[in-house]
Amino acid sequence: MWVVFGARSITKGIFIFFEILLVLGTLFLLAYLFWYLFIKKSKFDVNYVNKTKIMDACTRLKRPILKDLYVSGDKGWTRSKVGKIKGICRISVPTRNYIYDDIIDEKTGTITKKLRTTQNERGEQIAEYDIGSVEQDCFRVKGGLFEEDIVIRTNPEDHSQLIGDVNLFGYSLIPISEYWFLNNDHLDVRKLDYAILKEAERTVAFVTMTDMKEIVDKATGVDARHKKIIEGKSLVETPETNRMGNPQTPY
Repeated sequence: MWVVFGARSITKGIFIFFEILLVLGTLFLLAYLFWYLFIKKSKFDVNYVNKTKIMDACTRLKRPILKDLYVSGDKGWTRSKVGKIKGICRISVPTRNYIYDDIIDEKTGTITKKLRTTQNERGEQIAEYDIGSVEQDCFRVKGGLFEEDIVIRTNPEDHSQLIGDVNLFGYSLIPISEYWFLNNDHLDVRKLDYAILKEAERTVAFVTMTDMKEIVDKATGVDARHKKIIEGKSLVETPETNRMGNPQTPY
């Protein structure tokens, strides 16, 4: 009798366990659907599109020896964990470097820097600059529950060796656009802002070219689906057309 009672208790416990799992799974699925439909970004955001491309590049080149990412801090700032590294990639970004001329004071001999300017076609004085490039390392770090992964962009010299746990040499991370940067780098407008804007311009140009191709294909009849729709509409005979072709049809 005790054996039968014990077996029934175990069976009942297993059923209860699976019922709890089913309820929790259903709640999690509903929460995920709510996040995906109402919270997650769905509109076309140029910077967000570029971020997803960088995340894909990071994941494809993931090093299995990488573990967690930390911000190192110093004596007054404790070491802080950012998250698990899901991938890393290195990219080149454009920079805008303004050109300065040395101005020598004839009396004192001191040298000062003056921004070089030139006149544009509208007669305005604009600053002259050179276009260069620098390298950046992009870390894809796992986000929290119902949070997307984040992308941290740093200079190659601003992190430790890419083995095991990796340290970022700084105190905190600052968000700019869709990315995160170290506190000692986030004010570098000539590099960060210029790179993000140029990446956005490139993406907009490519999307525009894609849209133009679709318009041209429809206009020239190359788009088979659009051509089929137009031909279907031309075969529809309206009552007005029917009366014009048959004058004896009463109104």
